[in-house]
Amino acid sequence: MSQQYYMPEPKHYYPPPTSPSSIHPYTHTNPEKTSNYNNNSNETPSNYYNNNERPLNYYNNDYNHNERPPYESQNTSYMPPQNGYPPPPSFEQAMNSGSDNSKFNTRTKYQDLWAVILFTLDLLAFIAVSAISLRNYAIIQRQNRTSVENVTLNWSTIWILMFCAGIGLALSTGYLILAHKFPKQFIKVTFFLSIVMYWCFTVYFFIVKYFSLAILFAIVAIFYTLYWFWWKPLIPFSSVMLRTITSIMNRYKAMILTAFVGLFVHILYTIWWIFTLIAAYQVWYPAACKQAKTTSTNCQTGQFTVIVIFLLFTYYWVSQVIQTFIHVTTSGVFASYYFLEGTPQGVPPSPTLGSAKRAATTSFGSICFGSLLVAILQVIRQLLRSLAQDVDNPLGAFCAACAAVIVGYIDALLEYFNFYAYTQVAIYGKSFCDAVKDTWTMIQDRGIEAVINDNLIGSVVTMGSFLVGMVTALFGYLYTIIFHPSFNDGGGFTPLIVFLAFIIGFQMLSIIGSVIFSGAATTFVCLAEDPDALARTKPDLYNEVVRTYPGFAQGIRA
Repeated sequence: MSQQYYMPEPKHYYPPPTSPSSIHPYTHTNPEKTSNYNNNSNETPSNYYNNNERPLNYYNNDYNHNERPPYESQNTSYMPPQNGYPPPPSFEQAMNSGSDNSKFNTRTKYQDLWAVILFTLDLLAFIAVSAISLRNYAIIQRQNRTSVENVTLNWSTIWILMFCAGIGLALSTGYLILAHKFPKQFIKVTFFLSIVMYWCFTVYFFIVKYFSLAILFAIVAIFYTLYWFWWKPLIPFSSVMLRTITSIMNRYKAMILTAFVGLFVHILYTIWWIFTLIAAYQVWYPAACKQAKTTSTNCQTGQFTVIVIFLLFTYYWVSQVIQTFIHVTTSGVFASYYFLEGTPQGVPPSPTLGSAKRAATTSFGSICFGSLLVAILQVIRQLLRSLAQDVDNPLGAFCAACAAVIVGYIDALLEYFNFYAYTQVAIYGKSFCDAVKDTWTMIQDRGIEAVINDNLIGSVVTMGSFLVGMVTALFGYLYTIIFHPSFNDGGGFTPLIVFLAFIIGFQMLSIIGSVIFSGAATTFVCLAEDPDALARTKPDLYNEVVRTYPGFAQGIRA
């Protein structure tokens, strides 16, 4: 059994780097603090393996490790042992040594257990509602087949959902391959296609005289067109980051497998949830319930509303947990590469498996906690949108719409900030509240918000998700036109099919693309925590980052 490793929480975020001139050139420590160390002694200097006290060029090949120490007297305290220093400890020995100087230590504390319990209860409640809905739906079909023909869970429904899932999977896979092969061109093409797509929708809605949507898409199109001129100088930096991230993904392919497993689980859950929602509509919605003449449940509006809100909340929460689990797992791998690649310990074997174990055990409560907050905001926003559409009072509808927009912005900011907080969870195994607090402190102290705001990778992944969702929705619409599914003879379900196809495509790339976004977020957090680690172990990459983002060094080291 592999142990679970976290980085120890730093007592100080950013200790000042030790001046190379004060480092003893042979022992890599301060001479005043160096003890007599030789092959006959079991004592190891406490900071012998501490990378923070090595010269910045220690891992570069330009350092002369055979140079004799510049001491005046022949004090043997500074003489190297005749047979050389002993080999560094193995990764497992370093992990279990209990030393604060090791990058990762064993951590078995379970964080935010109450959130795990609440999430489990919510899943059990969803299973119960689903079982009752599907069971009563089957009874309704047997009792009154003709009256419910228009809401049928038959093979036509299954085929169209599978078709949309296949299209979304193919598009998402191609998107990931292009990001790995052509990072710079990939960023430009994605941005260009997004602008073209928004302008095409603007023209289309003006042609069909749907002016409200036409104006909305026109505003978005103008916004992204202007953004192009602002973001264009930042493409070289984002290309370097994207190329680095995809190369790490290519080295540790299990991260991609993790994303696909999460995608598959999310597809199955989404299909299950859709079937449950349709069945719940037929069983509890008053009009459909009375038409079906069933006595299995009460045909009450209040009961149906509560069930729909619960189903909506559960879907948002479970979806967030799946996405966050993938993010925490992949962030752990990227952090292992950043801190351990090029060190004596090296990256542990099967880093993805070890990171997934931590995400599924000690850090799962933190994942559930943060996802719960996002799910609550998403449900509130959806309820406000529905209220704005249903209220007859224009003033009330306007206020509800404004409130929905405000909640939407809060939700977006929370999701964005949580992404970096979850990186702290993945690296250090912190509770969610501690991770949020330390992330905010990091941003304030290090000024890394400049790097975060200027990064294009997250925006490109988001725009790509919209593109995949739109194309999947188009294929869903074409499916209804070409194959004429039996449940959609009158075309009444076409808008619902298009909407569900968009959701499936959007969620697919959001989950797969989260591996890329996770790599970017983890790299930024690691740079803020210890920028010298990159300079020591990967100087070429460090120099390239500084070259493509001139303000990087000043912003991080300030």
